[in-house]
Amino acid sequence: MTFAPPSDPERRTSVPQGRVLVIAPHPDDETIGPGGTLRLHALQGDPITAVFIASGIGGDPDGHFGREALPEIRRREADEAARRLGIRETVFLGYPDNLGAGDFGKVFGDLPSDPVEARRALVHGISTLVSGLVDAHRPDVVYYPWDGELNPDHWMVGQGVRNLLAFDQARRDGASWLGYEVWAACPPDTVVDVSDTMEDKLKAVDAYASQLIYRDYAPHVRGLAAYRALLLEAGATYGEAFTGRYRGADA
Repeated sequence: MTFAPPSDPERRTSVPQGRVLVIAPHPDDETIGPGGTLRLHALQGDPITAVFIASGIGGDPDGHFGREALPEIRRREADEAARRLGIRETVFLGYPDNLGAGDFGKVFGDLPSDPVEARRALVHGISTLVSGLVDAHRPDVVYYPWDGELNPDHWMVGQGVRNLLAFDQARRDGASWLGYEVWAACPPDTVVDVSDTMEDKLKAVDAYASQLIYRDYAPHVRGLAAYRALLLEAGATYGEAFTGRYRGADA
Protein backbone atom coordinates (compact mmCIF):
# COMPACT_ATOMS: atom_id res chain seq x y z
CA MET A 1 0.00 0.00 0.00
CA THR A 2 1.19 3.50 -0.82
CA PHE A 3 0.22 6.64 1.01
CA ALA A 4 1.39 8.96 -1.77
CA PRO A 5 -1.48 11.04 -3.17
CA PRO A 6 -2.12 10.98 -6.93
CA SER A 7 -0.35 13.68 -8.90
CA ASP A 8 -2.27 16.31 -10.84
CA PRO A 9 -2.49 15.74 -14.59
CA GLU A 10 -0.67 18.04 -16.96
CA ARG A 11 -3.14 20.62 -18.27
CA ARG A 12 -2.71 21.53 -21.92
CA THR A 13 -4.20 24.28 -24.04
CA SER A 14 -2.09 23.24 -27.05
CA VAL A 15 -0.32 20.17 -28.42
CA PRO A 16 3.29 19.80 -29.57
CA GLN A 17 3.96 19.93 -33.29
CA GLY A 18 5.09 16.89 -35.23
CA ARG A 19 3.99 13.78 -37.07
CA VAL A 20 1.01 12.07 -35.48
CA LEU A 21 -0.04 8.41 -35.56
CA VAL A 22 -3.41 7.42 -34.08
CA ILE A 23 -4.10 3.71 -33.64
CA ALA A 24 -7.81 2.87 -33.68
CA PRO A 25 -9.15 -0.63 -32.99
CA HIS A 26 -12.25 0.16 -35.14
CA PRO A 27 -13.42 2.98 -37.39
CA ASP A 28 -14.89 5.66 -35.05
CA ASP A 29 -12.55 5.13 -32.07
CA GLU A 30 -10.12 7.73 -33.42
CA THR A 31 -12.93 10.30 -33.39
CA ILE A 32 -14.84 9.37 -30.23
CA GLY A 33 -11.55 9.13 -28.32
CA PRO A 34 -8.96 11.78 -29.23
CA GLY A 35 -10.88 13.54 -32.03
CA GLY A 36 -10.71 17.02 -30.51
CA THR A 37 -6.98 16.69 -29.87
CA LEU A 38 -6.38 15.41 -33.40
CA ARG A 39 -8.20 18.47 -34.71
CA LEU A 40 -5.81 20.68 -32.74
CA HIS A 41 -2.91 18.91 -34.43
CA ALA A 42 -4.50 19.35 -37.85
CA LEU A 43 -5.12 23.06 -37.32
CA GLN A 44 -1.43 23.65 -36.71
CA GLY A 45 -0.48 21.69 -39.82
CA ASP A 46 0.68 18.42 -38.27
CA PRO A 47 0.48 15.41 -40.62
CA ILE A 48 -1.81 12.78 -39.08
CA THR A 49 -2.11 9.12 -40.03
CA ALA A 50 -4.97 7.02 -38.66
CA VAL A 51 -4.49 3.25 -38.67
CA PHE A 52 -7.60 1.11 -38.20
CA ILE A 53 -6.78 -2.36 -36.91
CA ALA A 54 -10.15 -4.11 -37.34
CA SER A 55 -12.67 -3.57 -40.09
CA GLY A 56 -15.69 -2.92 -37.88
CA ILE A 57 -17.50 -5.86 -39.43
CA GLY A 58 -19.13 -6.64 -36.09
CA GLY A 59 -20.74 -3.21 -35.83
CA ASP A 60 -24.12 -4.12 -37.32
CA PRO A 61 -25.68 -6.78 -35.09
CA ASP A 62 -29.18 -6.27 -36.54
CA GLY A 63 -28.02 -6.74 -40.13
CA HIS A 64 -29.15 -3.42 -41.60
CA PHE A 65 -26.34 -3.29 -44.16
CA GLY A 66 -25.23 -6.86 -44.71
CA ARG A 67 -22.03 -8.36 -43.37
CA GLU A 68 -20.14 -8.29 -46.66
CA ALA A 69 -20.95 -4.63 -47.33
CA LEU A 70 -20.24 -3.28 -43.86
CA PRO A 71 -16.43 -3.03 -43.95
CA GLU A 72 -16.54 -0.81 -47.05
CA ILE A 73 -19.30 1.32 -45.51
CA ARG A 74 -17.25 1.85 -42.39
CA ARG A 75 -14.16 2.60 -44.46
CA ARG A 76 -16.02 5.36 -46.30
CA GLU A 77 -17.32 6.73 -43.01
CA ALA A 78 -13.81 6.74 -41.56
CA ASP A 79 -12.47 8.60 -44.59
CA GLU A 80 -15.20 11.22 -44.23
CA ALA A 81 -14.56 11.59 -40.48
CA ALA A 82 -10.86 11.96 -41.27
CA ARG A 83 -11.63 14.71 -43.77
CA ARG A 84 -13.67 16.58 -41.16
CA LEU A 85 -10.91 16.29 -38.56
CA GLY A 86 -8.05 17.04 -40.94
CA ILE A 87 -6.44 13.59 -40.85
CA ARG A 88 -4.28 13.32 -43.96
CA GLU A 89 -3.90 9.56 -44.31
CA THR A 90 -6.02 6.56 -43.38
CA VAL A 91 -4.73 2.98 -43.32
CA PHE A 92 -7.12 0.03 -43.03
CA LEU A 93 -5.63 -3.30 -41.97
CA GLY A 94 -8.95 -5.12 -42.29
CA TYR A 95 -8.57 -7.58 -39.45
CA PRO A 96 -11.75 -9.11 -38.04
CA ASP A 97 -13.46 -7.60 -35.02
CA ASN A 98 -13.09 -9.43 -31.72
CA LEU A 99 -9.34 -9.82 -31.50
CA GLY A 100 -9.73 -12.95 -29.44
CA ALA A 101 -11.72 -14.80 -32.12
CA GLY A 102 -10.33 -17.92 -33.69
CA ASP A 103 -10.08 -16.41 -37.15
CA PHE A 104 -7.80 -13.69 -35.82
CA GLY A 105 -5.32 -16.44 -35.16
CA LYS A 106 -4.85 -16.66 -38.92
CA VAL A 107 -3.21 -13.25 -38.82
CA PHE A 108 -0.56 -14.12 -36.26
CA GLY A 109 -0.43 -17.87 -36.75
CA ASP A 110 -1.98 -20.67 -34.74
CA LEU A 111 -2.89 -19.55 -31.23
CA PRO A 112 -2.35 -21.72 -28.15
CA SER A 113 -5.41 -23.60 -26.96
CA ASP A 114 -5.06 -22.26 -23.43
CA PRO A 115 -7.05 -18.97 -23.25
CA VAL A 116 -4.44 -17.18 -21.15
CA GLU A 117 -1.63 -18.18 -23.48
CA ALA A 118 -3.75 -17.25 -26.50
CA ARG A 119 -4.26 -13.74 -25.12
CA ARG A 120 -0.55 -13.51 -24.38
CA ALA A 121 0.22 -14.45 -27.98
CA LEU A 122 -2.29 -11.91 -29.29
CA VAL A 123 -0.75 -9.15 -27.16
CA HIS A 124 2.68 -10.06 -28.53
CA GLY A 125 1.26 -9.99 -32.06
CA ILE A 126 -0.22 -6.53 -31.51
CA SER A 127 3.13 -5.34 -30.11
CA THR A 128 4.88 -6.53 -33.25
CA LEU A 129 2.23 -4.90 -35.42
CA VAL A 130 2.55 -1.55 -33.63
CA SER A 131 6.34 -1.60 -33.80
CA GLY A 132 6.06 -1.99 -37.58
CA LEU A 133 3.65 0.93 -37.78
CA VAL A 134 6.05 3.12 -35.82
CA ASP A 135 8.93 2.15 -38.09
CA ALA A 136 6.85 2.92 -41.18
CA HIS A 137 5.45 6.29 -40.07
CA ARG A 138 8.13 7.64 -37.68
CA PRO A 139 5.63 9.55 -35.52
CA ASP A 140 6.48 12.15 -32.92
CA VAL A 141 3.20 11.47 -31.09
CA VAL A 142 1.24 8.21 -30.91
CA TYR A 143 -2.33 8.01 -29.65
CA TYR A 144 -3.67 4.57 -28.77
CA PRO A 145 -6.54 3.14 -26.64
CA TRP A 146 -5.40 3.07 -23.03
CA ASP A 147 -4.90 -0.39 -21.58
CA GLY A 148 -7.89 -0.30 -19.23
CA GLU A 149 -10.54 0.02 -21.92
CA LEU A 150 -13.58 -2.22 -21.40
CA ASN A 151 -14.15 -3.23 -25.03
CA PRO A 152 -12.10 -6.41 -25.66
CA ASP A 153 -10.62 -5.13 -28.93
CA HIS A 154 -9.66 -1.80 -27.36
CA TRP A 155 -8.18 -3.62 -24.38
CA MET A 156 -6.13 -5.96 -26.58
CA VAL A 157 -4.65 -3.11 -28.61
CA GLY A 158 -3.90 -1.13 -25.46
CA GLN A 159 -2.22 -4.13 -23.87
CA GLY A 160 -0.16 -4.68 -27.00
CA VAL A 161 1.10 -1.09 -26.92
CA ARG A 162 1.90 -1.27 -23.21
CA ASN A 163 3.82 -4.49 -23.80
CA LEU A 164 5.83 -2.79 -26.54
CA LEU A 165 6.62 0.19 -24.34
CA ALA A 166 7.75 -2.05 -21.51
CA PHE A 167 10.33 -3.92 -23.58
CA ASP A 168 11.32 -1.61 -26.45
CA GLN A 169 13.12 1.43 -25.07
CA ALA A 170 14.13 2.81 -28.47
CA ARG A 171 10.57 3.02 -29.78
CA ARG A 172 9.25 4.12 -26.38
CA ASP A 173 11.70 7.01 -26.16
CA GLY A 174 11.33 7.97 -29.81
CA ALA A 175 7.83 9.41 -29.48
CA SER A 176 5.22 10.64 -27.02
CA TRP A 177 2.73 7.86 -26.25
CA LEU A 178 -0.70 8.89 -25.01
CA GLY A 179 -3.50 6.45 -24.22
CA TYR A 180 -6.99 7.74 -25.00
CA GLU A 181 -10.34 6.76 -23.50
CA VAL A 182 -13.50 5.66 -25.30
CA TRP A 183 -15.62 3.34 -23.11
CA ALA A 184 -13.70 3.57 -19.84
CA ALA A 185 -12.39 6.69 -18.11
CA CYS A 186 -8.66 6.54 -17.51
CA PRO A 187 -6.62 7.85 -14.56
CA PRO A 188 -5.39 10.90 -16.47
CA ASP A 189 -1.78 12.01 -16.78
CA THR A 190 -2.64 14.64 -19.40
CA VAL A 191 -5.81 16.61 -20.12
CA VAL A 192 -6.07 18.64 -23.32
CA ASP A 193 -8.47 21.58 -23.62
CA VAL A 194 -10.62 20.86 -26.68
CA SER A 195 -13.22 23.54 -26.06
CA ASP A 196 -12.52 25.11 -29.45
CA THR A 197 -12.55 21.85 -31.42
CA MET A 198 -15.45 20.02 -29.80
CA GLU A 199 -17.97 20.94 -32.49
CA ASP A 200 -15.56 19.72 -35.18
CA LYS A 201 -15.24 16.44 -33.27
CA LEU A 202 -19.01 16.03 -33.12
CA LYS A 203 -19.30 16.69 -36.85
CA ALA A 204 -16.77 13.92 -37.41
CA VAL A 205 -18.78 11.60 -35.14
CA ASP A 206 -21.79 12.31 -37.37
CA ALA A 207 -19.92 10.75 -40.29
CA TYR A 208 -20.44 7.30 -38.72
CA ALA A 209 -24.07 6.94 -39.75
CA SER A 210 -23.98 3.14 -39.65
CA GLN A 211 -23.20 3.27 -35.94
CA LEU A 212 -25.52 6.13 -35.07
CA ILE A 213 -28.57 4.06 -35.94
CA TYR A 214 -27.75 2.02 -32.85
CA ARG A 215 -26.82 4.85 -30.48
CA ASP A 216 -26.61 8.61 -30.58
CA TYR A 217 -23.02 9.08 -29.48
CA ALA A 218 -23.14 12.88 -29.26
CA PRO A 219 -24.46 13.25 -25.68
CA HIS A 220 -22.03 10.63 -24.38
CA VAL A 221 -19.05 12.16 -26.17
CA ARG A 222 -20.01 15.63 -25.05
CA GLY A 223 -20.68 14.46 -21.49
CA LEU A 224 -17.28 12.79 -21.01
CA ALA A 225 -15.52 15.82 -22.46
CA ALA A 226 -17.48 18.16 -20.21
CA TYR A 227 -16.53 16.04 -17.21
CA ARG A 228 -12.86 16.19 -18.18
CA ALA A 229 -13.06 20.00 -18.27
CA LEU A 230 -13.24 19.86 -14.47
CA LEU A 231 -9.50 19.16 -14.55
CA LEU A 232 -8.74 22.20 -16.72
CA GLU A 233 -8.53 25.88 -15.90
CA ALA A 234 -11.73 27.77 -15.18
CA GLY A 235 -13.52 28.69 -18.39
CA ALA A 236 -12.70 25.49 -20.27
CA THR A 237 -15.83 23.66 -21.39
CA TYR A 238 -14.44 20.42 -22.87
CA GLY A 239 -11.34 18.30 -22.38
CA GLU A 240 -9.85 14.99 -23.47
CA ALA A 241 -7.89 12.89 -20.99
CA PHE A 242 -4.94 10.59 -21.65
CA THR A 243 -2.56 8.29 -19.90
CA GLY A 244 1.03 9.36 -20.54
CA ARG A 245 2.52 12.78 -21.19
CA TYR A 246 4.07 14.64 -24.09
CA ARG A 247 7.83 14.48 -24.08
CA GLY A 248 10.46 17.05 -25.03
CA ALA A 249 11.14 20.69 -24.26
CA ASP A 250 8.32 22.00 -26.44
CA ALA A 251 5.74 19.82 -24.70
